[in-house]
Amino acid sequence: MKYFGTDGIRGNAKELFTYELSYRIGFFLGRYQKSNKLVVGYDTRESGPTIAKAIIEGVKASGGAIIDIAVIPTPAIAYIVQKHDFDYGIMISASHNPYVDNGIKIFDRQGYKISPMVEKEIERFIDGEIKLYPRKEKVAAIQLSATKLRQDYINYLRESFISKQKFNLLIDAANGSASAIIDEVLSGFPVEVTYINKEPNGVNINLNGGSTDLTVLQDLIKAEPGKYDYGVAFDGDADRVLFVDAQGEVLDGDHIMFLLGKYYKDKGLLHQNTVVLTLMANYGLFKALKQHDIKAVVTDVGDKYIQREIIKNDYTVGGEQSGHIIFNKIVKSGDGIFTMLEILNILSDVGVTFNEYTRDFKKYPQILLNIAVSDKQKVLGNAELEKAMAVVHEKLDDSGRLLVRASGTENLIRVMVEAQDQEVAHRLATGIIEVIKKI
Repeated sequence: MKYFGTDGIRGNAKELFTYELSYRIGFFLGRYQKSNKLVVGYDTRESGPTIAKAIIEGVKASGGAIIDIAVIPTPAIAYIVQKHDFDYGIMISASHNPYVDNGIKIFDRQGYKISPMVEKEIERFIDGEIKLYPRKEKVAAIQLSATKLRQDYINYLRESFISKQKFNLLIDAANGSASAIIDEVLSGFPVEVTYINKEPNGVNINLNGGSTDLTVLQDLIKAEPGKYDYGVAFDGDADRVLFVDAQGEVLDGDHIMFLLGKYYKDKGLLHQNTVVLTLMANYGLFKALKQHDIKAVVTDVGDKYIQREIIKNDYTVGGEQSGHIIFNKIVKSGDGIFTMLEILNILSDVGVTFNEYTRDFKKYPQILLNIAVSDKQKVLGNAELEKAMAVVHEKLDDSGRLLVRASGTENLIRVMVEAQDQEVAHRLATGIIEVIKKI
């Protein structure tokens, strides 16, 4: 598609998100098919309010009704849409990208990301290929307040937290959406919290922190041994989360998925004894799940593919290494704060540390190399590459894996090798890269 990618529209805020583009998205959603009551929110980027203003003007010009909830996590929009029967929810965020970027994610009335068909219709309207006209009668004004909608989501999170154990946490809010609500979510619970990156100024979102840069979080935990039970890091719009243990070691989305899969199976809560993972899940995770008789369904990379698989087969949970964890609960999209609370609930219940509960999961060394190419499909269909890949598969057998795939956004081939030995993984990955260079 021209504007929509794997997670909505995303790009440089000043170059991509002109007034006209944002206005036309709002006009389309305010007029398209339904009664068209909408809710919009954004993360802490300086461009968010400007984009929201254009969208709101577009919605109103087409005869729709919209309420601006301001700074809020992405999953809050998914929750509010379905709880209060909005037709669409719009989240303005570029997730883990730097502040110069922004994006638009759109949810339907079930709280799912809109279908490719609707995305295509929006693109056609943006480019003037189809026309829509304002309603003869405008949709009635929304009677709910932004304050109530925001509080409903906070209450939903608070009601999910049942842990009795006291935790001492160091939380990195990424100077993003989590900064706006995390205090209220945790207030009054047996949790002692120290925050970093919780003072957004419009340009510091994800800057030297958050789930894509755990260095400061790790260093602070290592500097004061024994002070914190866990470090917790959100991304810019708080739809993903990663943990750091008391020794400063990273516990990523694969660790989270093993913990959840094992716990839910032990409790008889894992539907079909199956979790949903992506192609990029660590090979060690597949091995550990198999040891516990837990099956894994594998999707393409992207949380929307996990969401679709969960919805289609009513699976309990799925997730990505990056910390997008999707539960088959009210919110069926990534929710970093909910995931954090659920992990703490589980650790309180089992009475051991995260590391102890997931000790059967041994992460395999992983080498990921990228190579620029002019024709991705030509490379992937090459006979010499297929022969080289077959040799690597045979060498690895059941002790690792090779994954060669095209980037979805760039002219790159990505080569990933996982093996029990780092040097072996690097040598095999480099060998595949050399074959691609000759194509």
